[in-house]
Amino acid sequence: MTTALNPPGRDPIVDCDVHPMARTTEDFYPYLTAHWRRHFEERGVRTYARARDRYNHPADTQRLDAYPADGGPAGSDPELVIERHLDPYGITTALLLPQQPYGTTAWGDIDAANAFVNATNDYFVETWVDRDPRFGLAITVSPHDPAQAAAEIRRHAGTPGVVAVQLLVMERMLGDSWYNPIYEAAVEAGLPIAVHQSGSEGCYTFSQGPAGGVPRSYGERHSVLTQVGAANVADLIVNGTFEAFPSLKVVFVEWGFSWLPSLMNRLDLFWERDPGAALRIKKKPSEYIREHITFTTQPLDEVETQAELDALFSPAGVSDVLLFSSDYPHYDTDDPFFVLHNKIPEGLRRAVCYENALGVFGDKIFRTPFTL
Repeated sequence: MTTALNPPGRDPIVDCDVHPMARTTEDFYPYLTAHWRRHFEERGVRTYARARDRYNHPADTQRLDAYPADGGPAGSDPELVIERHLDPYGITTALLLPQQPYGTTAWGDIDAANAFVNATNDYFVETWVDRDPRFGLAITVSPHDPAQAAAEIRRHAGTPGVVAVQLLVMERMLGDSWYNPIYEAAVEAGLPIAVHQSGSEGCYTFSQGPAGGVPRSYGERHSVLTQVGAANVADLIVNGTFEAFPSLKVVFVEWGFSWLPSLMNRLDLFWERDPGAALRIKKKPSEYIREHITFTTQPLDEVETQAELDALFSPAGVSDVLLFSSDYPHYDTDDPFFVLHNKIPEGLRRAVCYENALGVFGDKIFRTPFTL
């Protein structure tokens, strides 16, 4: 096992967006029942959610230095992730958000989806979380079947290194009571919900899409998907989800955050002028956001001037809702040193590095000793 301490003089860093991969889907088979193993051996496994024939990426979606020398996809060798990302940057905790389950959003066989995501959870606990205490896993649950998703959360409640629940987004908005069994189980387990773009958005009729219809290209789609995140934030609040589950925490990963001040202002104005139109909430929408929702930093808006950068972080309340993320090993990984020391204002640095993460995940986010 490698060193577990953050380097002296550096704050702990909780990286809330790291994507581990299995080398092949066959790596998940030992964690399936005989029935489901035979099922996937005969039919194969579709793990890719984005419609590649519609939205081809112009280059490679992964960092070339993240591919193992002996084969396998980027991010599939935990030792290489430690060597190239955790050790050099002193990452104290990497929140693992597996992406191979994302393809299940397009599956029609609900039972198969449940079996597959459950197997991926067991695989990543045994092969990553148990390997190094700096890995913290968001177990994945299928949105197709809330009852089974809740059972999966309860199965892993108390598993060391399981620190969140990754909920895949389908056509239903996150404030829909359909998800209540999942939220109830997450609250019981003391685990926040992590919502990451699954790749299905804007691709299929059953998945959420940006306003205005189907984008024309990967770049256009990538630019407008923040709409989906903003709409789900509003839906969670206005539908009263946080009144129903007062201790629920939700982390929006990779949806951006520069749109947040405008959304909060608009929601507050709407509620103050017409509270009768939102009977399920009892206070300003912005208060629910500050108490229950956090947002990861990557990808930061690429602004050109210091004034524009200052404006990005200046709105009141932003410092309380931001979590650092790198999106390793994707092509647009944010360099932790560069972002934390050149982009994040010094006054917010500790909050973004780890203090806000402690508020969301609790003490379980650190399984290693660290210095302050």
